[in-house]
Amino acid sequence: MSIPVVLYLIYGYAIPVVILAVLYGFRWKAGMWGNCISLGTVLFSFLIAVGWWEDVAELLAQQAPITLFVADCVAFWIIFIVALLILDTATRFMSTVRIKYADVIENVGNGIVLFLLFLTLYGIFLFAEDLGPVGEKLVADSPGDSVAIKILRILSVGNLSAFSENNVKQFDGEGEFQSLHQQRRQAIMYNQLNGDSIKGSADLVGKLKRKE
Repeated sequence: MSIPVVLYLIYGYAIPVVILAVLYGFRWKAGMWGNCISLGTVLFSFLIAVGWWEDVAELLAQQAPITLFVADCVAFWIIFIVALLILDTATRFMSTVRIKYADVIENVGNGIVLFLLFLTLYGIFLFAEDLGPVGEKLVADSPGDSVAIKILRILSVGNLSAFSENNVKQFDGEGEFQSLHQQRRQAIMYNQLNGDSIKGSADLVGKLKRKE
């Protein structure tokens, strides 16, 4: 077994285990009601980040071309964390009373809500991983759409679409999200293996076109 395989196994199994352990270790005392609110704030923060990260990444790349290859990832996480902090603070002021349920309902419900929160956070991590600067081999096949991408595609033309039918923009309407970001990761890997710089430039930023 090689070192890359060991690192891959650690990466694949350690991260979800750590997320799960941290949630149950630090969030159990918050109770079912508190964790339900937290689940809502995480989901809304994710939707806000998905809705605005492209615009912020484009602005970041234009202002600092050197960040072109990492702008997507940086913009997504900044928006997500800022939105989460704002929503978490707001909900703490809005819900100052801690609701207590019967012990059986509290314990079972709290366990279920924490598991849903784990699935949500791990799903967000996997979604953001596609935006990250980690390279990809040129021979690698494009991965299929994740559950998060499929859900976002449905919601963006459903209950979370614009009020006006003329302004509806479906998330990844052409189904190119995975393939386009894989091309970016492959370009990063190619440049890195050939000793070229993976930093963006004003010329590359000038070729950046946002699909409307």
